[in-house]
Amino acid sequence: MSESSDAYKFLAEKHKFGDSETYLRVLRFLMTPQQAEMVAQLPGSFEEVAQRTGLEVDRVKKDLGLLHRKGVVIPTDYKNPESFIFCKHAERMWEICESLMGLDDLYTDEETKQLFKLWDDWKNTDYADMNAERWHNLKAMGIQALRVVPAYKAILDSPEILPHEDAREMVRVQPLVTVVSCSCRKHKGMMGNPCSRTEADPNCLQFAKSAEYTLSRGHGREVSVDEAISIIDRNEEDGLVHVWVNHAKVAAVQPYALCSCCRCCCTVWHYADLRGVANDEVFAKSRYEARVDQDLCDGCQDCVDRCQFDAIEMQKVEGSKRLKAVVDPEKCFGCGVCTLVCEPGALRMHLVRPPEHIPA
Repeated sequence: MSESSDAYKFLAEKHKFGDSETYLRVLRFLMTPQQAEMVAQLPGSFEEVAQRTGLEVDRVKKDLGLLHRKGVVIPTDYKNPESFIFCKHAERMWEICESLMGLDDLYTDEETKQLFKLWDDWKNTDYADMNAERWHNLKAMGIQALRVVPAYKAILDSPEILPHEDAREMVRVQPLVTVVSCSCRKHKGMMGNPCSRTEADPNCLQFAKSAEYTLSRGHGREVSVDEAISIIDRNEEDGLVHVWVNHAKVAAVQPYALCSCCRCCCTVWHYADLRGVANDEVFAKSRYEARVDQDLCDGCQDCVDRCQFDAIEMQKVEGSKRLKAVVDPEKCFGCGVCTLVCEPGALRMHLVRPPEHIPA
């Protein structure tokens, strides 16, 4: 390409944000003009990019290696990073770029703040618009891409737990599991809005190829099944909502992570809220639903604060002087975290949907 500005534009267009000045600012921060020219020549090996750009192979190796650690380029073989592609999607790139566990040498503190602010500008504008349009379109096609997975401790007495609705089983079948910092919470914290539900860090579980990638990049660490389940336990105790791809598979078609979300930080959820996208456009419900035994409810209200779907209210109940918890079944998505703080055991999860509720 004749001019470096063309390379930035070319790369932005690959992510469908060619007309976004906020996105171009992100790319200019992440790459020098010469590095952008290199990335524009991908896919390719160090030698191929050197030949296409007229640069020395050692220069290309150094710069693509740096951009790999930054999250801009992805190796085609995680165990032998000799050939690279440009990160396929803008939202995947921001997730990687803001997941910096173990990569403290990449930026100064001031540079890290600048990077997060640039991504924030993009997410509050172009990303939020794209996100809303995507959910509206999927809903119109009858597709719900993501599904709420119930807290496993909330459904232990259920006789029909399926593997793809059991967070423990999702971990057990994976060939490799790593833990990294949650990009969403890191972003909100850097913007001065730390998570209101958890201080746990790291607590984002990556699987299979994605786990291989985190190790190749040098961030995150490998964890055993037992440690992964202990991380799930902590996430459930903190009231985070597990989210999985909405299909009835655990390993055959692997998502890259088991998300444990909060409405205040989750990028998908927060920016859907920002554009007025309804919960049922973003998430499919689990097969379970919370119900209250009014005789056991002591009116403590802990469940109200716990519910991220605004499905529980305290209401006057006949025969009781105190307000009791009432679950709106339309709003309940079956995450189960409310039941984990109900000391009298008034809230319990009930199986209300058949296996066919989850697409094959």
